[in-house]
Parts: sequence; structure tokens; C-alpha cells
Amino acid sequence: MTVLKLSCVVGLRHDEVGSGQPLVLVHGSPGEARAWACVVGHLAPALRVRTPDLPGYGGSDPLPWQVPVGTAAVAAALAELIEDCSDPVWLCGHSCGGNIALHAALRERERIKGLVLIEPVFVRALDLTGERKALLETHAFFTTYLVRAAFAEPGAIGLMIDFFARRWGLCQALLVSTGSVRGFLNRATARNADDVRAAFAETVTAAQLGSFDRPVLIAHGSPDFHRLLQP
Repeated sequence: MTVLKLSCVVGLRHDEVGSGQPLVLVHGSPGEARAWACVVGHLAPALRVRTPDLPGYGGSDPLPWQVPVGTAAVAAALAELIEDCSDPVWLCGHSCGGNIALHAALRERERIKGLVLIEPVFVRALDLTGERKALLETHAFFTTYLVRAAFAEPGAIGLMIDFFARRWGLCQALLVSTGSVRGFLNRATARNADDVRAAFAETVTAAQLGSFDRPVLIAHGSPDFHRLLQP
């Protein structure tokens, strides 16, 4: 375990294993670097894998109070970790971590070899592509979640999980499985709510996305898969 001191006086905790070309894996919200534990073992023999705890998660310090919480601010912290690597990196982010990885890649383009986004929650794309109905429906759903999270309603984070899982049964399994899981999710609700607000506040432009000239792979579930999860 290593803690990288950043220019914004944030300690960013990260693990590094393996050798070869550097790969940075960015966890989703709520989550921590340990979410990648089963993945790292398959990658580390051929790659030098870094798995950071994003600011405010795991062993990393939160952003200073004077720094507005947002995707760009967290991406700036991730960018410093990328700059700390000796060679250009492969960058991979999951869910909210995909949004952060994308912002960091746009910021550090010359240090990026390629970008992998696994189910990114890039709601900004709905606006950029004119999907206004889907955007309004998504915003309405998460407004309800944010209100319930603001009142610290127990289990409120289940709404967020259910939205992406597309099946209440799966959400219930997560919430009632073990006390440790339930406790982790409830403790992470306020931080996750910040991440949700940040996702809706992103201002990346189509021109910025179009100018990114590194290889990009976007992994997502198929429509057929999501239909199978409908109750």
C-alpha cells in the first residue's frame, strides 16, 4: 500500500502489483480499490497494475473542503497518479469510475495509451445526443434518491443500486445479505450522493470527446441482458 501526496494536499492511497506496462483501474461508487481484487491477479503477471482508492473512499483522504466535489476535481487527483507513473498508462474505469477515468484521460491525453470504460454512468451523453426524454426520466429518478439520501433514510442507496441492477430482487439481496455489506452501503450513501450529483453536473463537450485520439473500448450489457433482469 502506498499513499501519494497530491498538490491539493490529499493523500491518495493505492496498491501496485506486477510488472510491465502500467494499468490504472478506477473503482465505481460506492466502492474502493479492493473491488478489483479478483481482477488484479489475472492482470498483474503481464502488467503493472495500480488500484487507487478515490478521494474520500477507503484509505484516501477526502478532497479539501474548499475544493468543489465533482468529477473534474476527482479526475485531477487521478491525473496526478497517472503523472506519477514512469510510462504512459492503460486506464480503465468502472461505473462512476468510468466517468472519472474519461475526464482524467482528456486531461492527460499524452500519458494515455488506451482507455477502457466498463458500464460508465455518463449521463452527459444523453444530453449530447439529444436524448432529452431519457435524461429527464433519469434525472427525476435520481432526484428522488438524492432527497431520500439527504434525509439519511436507511437503505436509500438501494434506489441507486436498483436503477442499475434493473431488478429489485438483486437490490434486496445486496441490502439484506450481511450486516457488513448493509453497513458499508449505508455509510457510503452521502458520498455516493455527491457522485450522483457530480455525474449530472458534468460539462464535457462533443468537441472534447471527438478530439480524443487514443484507443477506447466501452463495455456494457446488451439490451437482451437487461430485459432478462426485468421483474
